[in-house]
Amino acid sequence: MRSKAETVPNLLAPVTTTGRGFYVLLLVLAGLFAWFLVNAVKLQIEGHGESGLSTPVGAAWGIAVANIIFFIGVSHVGIGVSAATRLLNLHYLRPYVRIAELLTMVCLPAAVITIALDLGRTERFLWSVMQFGQYRSPMLWSATVISVYFVASSVYLYLSMRRDIAACARKVPKRAGFYRAISLGYEDTEESKRVHEKVLWWLALVILPIMISVHSVYGFIFGLQGGRPGWFNPFQAPYFVLGAIVSGFATLILVIVFLRWLFRWQQHMPAEAIRSLGRFLSWMTVLYIYFSFAEYLTFSYNPPAAESTVGRSIMTGEFAQIFWTGMVALVVGYFVLLLNQTIFRKSFRLRYTVIGALMINVVLYVTRYLIVVPSLLHPLLPYSPGSYTPTFAEWSLIVGIFTFAILAYVVFMKLFPIVELPEKAN
Repeated sequence: MRSKAETVPNLLAPVTTTGRGFYVLLLVLAGLFAWFLVNAVKLQIEGHGESGLSTPVGAAWGIAVANIIFFIGVSHVGIGVSAATRLLNLHYLRPYVRIAELLTMVCLPAAVITIALDLGRTERFLWSVMQFGQYRSPMLWSATVISVYFVASSVYLYLSMRRDIAACARKVPKRAGFYRAISLGYEDTEESKRVHEKVLWWLALVILPIMISVHSVYGFIFGLQGGRPGWFNPFQAPYFVLGAIVSGFATLILVIVFLRWLFRWQQHMPAEAIRSLGRFLSWMTVLYIYFSFAEYLTFSYNPPAAESTVGRSIMTGEFAQIFWTGMVALVVGYFVLLLNQTIFRKSFRLRYTVIGALMINVVLYVTRYLIVVPSLLHPLLPYSPGSYTPTFAEWSLIVGIFTFAILAYVVFMKLFPIVELPEKAN
């Protein structure tokens, strides 16, 4: 059995070892990001004629807004898992907390960049909020809670990894000066650790309600819009929060399993802990299925005319193929997780957890699209129904945003430990 100190070189492998694959990946991501920048500039110059978005006949919001909701949702899991681990003393989740925290730190900027580009005039993004923001507007609430959440999460992440940064100054001599500067004179004493743990505990307590408020506000952006059929609903906020939990945990499981396989960290990331995450995801998914059933039953039972039109377009009209394929995949993904994590305990297989999490994550992305687009194509005012198909320009931006998130994650892993170092090794 290896000692805790002997495991440190293995945990620092992403920081200290640079293989050919890293440079190939970096080159591919840099190329995709350059393509994204070209299309982003083109969109700013030529406007939303490039994206195909239009109003009043058509969709003023499209797949980009679905992308925003997805990234905001995934950002929930990071600090949420870390805060719950610290507040509830879930020590078996400690190897995964920084992996989760980093998801928050890359997904929030990805969402904000998408918002800025979707406006069409990115240079007016902050100006429109600061000069014309109305305190009654969910848009202003969104800008406020995202800013507070990002700042609080940044402070939380830095404090939680300051000890490891100081350790890197001793264990990675080539970057010792960089790590010493970043650690701001941290000394690994019992008093320092006690103070950090106390601050992090209280910060975790504060961050949790902020985290819930972020996606609640995005639910209010839709739920308070009485002028759009299918949106005005008091349950949009909890529905969005639940969707964020489901997509966030599904993404976290996929990232953990991938890193575990890539760096051969099986001894640091036991399958039983991942199984616990999958079990939690399966129970959150069944709640999401219940919410979806309640929503679409209401849509189909005896709705007003406008709600009926949107409901038919989703369940039997132009979006029916996407909707029913997604619902079947959601149920199948749920049962794969449930059977694998809970019922057939002795036949647990990590690959089934990955399959279930992947299916659920894809369905949640598609669901965000179905929340946004159908209601926009069937307005209450007497316009003819519109049509919408994501254009090549929009897909380029979506791919570019995902590239940004992956690139930021990879760069962070190259600079800092992605898994907490054992305490005795510091």
